Amino acid sequence: MTRDSRSIRKGHGRERFFWIGLAVIGLGVFIALIVMAGADEPPRRGNHWHARYVVIICGVPRPQFPYTQGGVHTHGDGVVHIHPESRSEMGRNANLRRFFESAGAVFAQDRIELPDGTRYRNGDRCPDGTAGMLRLLVNGKPSDAYERYVPRDGDTIVVEFGPPAR
Repeated sequence: MTRDSRSIRKGHGRERFFWIGLAVIGLGVFIALIVMAGADEPPRRGNHWHARYVVIICGVPRPQFPYTQGGVHTHGDGVVHIHPESRSEMGRNANLRRFFESAGAVFAQDRIELPDGTRYRNGDRCPDGTAGMLRLLVNGKPSDAYERYVPRDGDTIVVEFGPPAR
């Protein structure tokens, strides 16, 4: 074997490793995209997700909702439990509206009614005299989905009625 043929083979080996490495990286990116796309998928039968929640009225956290039933419920533990049992509880139907209804409450963009019957509408006054507005914060960020919001596994949800944010 001549010196020239050995250098050609060595160069060919490096090229082969380059293409194998590129294929491995491409496969990794493809798998990551598939996993991330699934993370945005709404809940379906067989999922069991948990999202912490708190309701704050005029700066005061309200008691957790009592134990409720259904595929979107709470155990009275400050957690939304989502494990759809029927088609009517799956996908976009596994939302905050369903959760609040399971507790005998109402939640919409402009109002909230708690299980004890206490009601607040945008513009109602807090004890300090300031007009309140309803806000939904998901993982610390404002959301305008309100009752349509489908909690994700691991979310922290804050429903707040109080003075407008500054």
